Amino acid sequence: FESQLDSIFANPTPGWIAEKLERLTTKIGSGATPRGGEDSYKTEGISLVRSLNVHDLGFKYSKLAFIDDQQANELANVTVQRGDVLVNITGASVARCCVVPDEVLPARVNQHVSILRPMSQILDSHFLHYALISNRHKTRLLGIGADGGSTRQAITKAQLQDFTVDIPPTLDEQTSIVRSLDSYLEETRRLESIYQAKIATLDE
Repeated sequence: FESQLDSIFANPTPGWIAEKLERLTTKIGSGATPRGGEDSYKTEGISLVRSLNVHDLGFKYSKLAFIDDQQANELANVTVQRGDVLVNITGASVARCCVVPDEVLPARVNQHVSILRPMSQILDSHFLHYALISNRHKTRLLGIGADGGSTRQAITKAQLQDFTVDIPPTLDEQTSIVRSLDSYLEETRRLESIYQAKIATLDE
């Protein structure tokens, strides 16, 4: 899967457009931790997405935090919407990326996660996700993070706005690539499951 992914984005097809994220999105921004920190989290309510939930190729539900309506209102400017791409912008997990699952909504993000909201008429969310986790763009994002300071990796809003990605000019081309990569990913995971089962049998 990784080989197929990188082959697509390492050498963009002639006709693809190089554009800054600022011109491809309607929102780029991160949130905050509610007052009181983890002690203020609830057992249910509105999801608060943290960096530990955001992983390449998928959202991890383990340790998903929740906040109440009042806390959520204080973070209204970072309301997560369907199709938003989430990117970790600080710490050891900097540059990890996924598309938010519908099941997580309604949701907010804390200060370690940035929302990228693609303009739906020109950029497919899942295409952007695949682009950002490809080796070419991931390496560039990690390079930005490494410049954030010797003690803490960080990517700023301005750096995300200025970050350039190559995209096909039409949504049809983008979604066609997404369907192909989805198929490769599904097959890869199927094979992985089979071999894990074989390893478990051999262990027994």
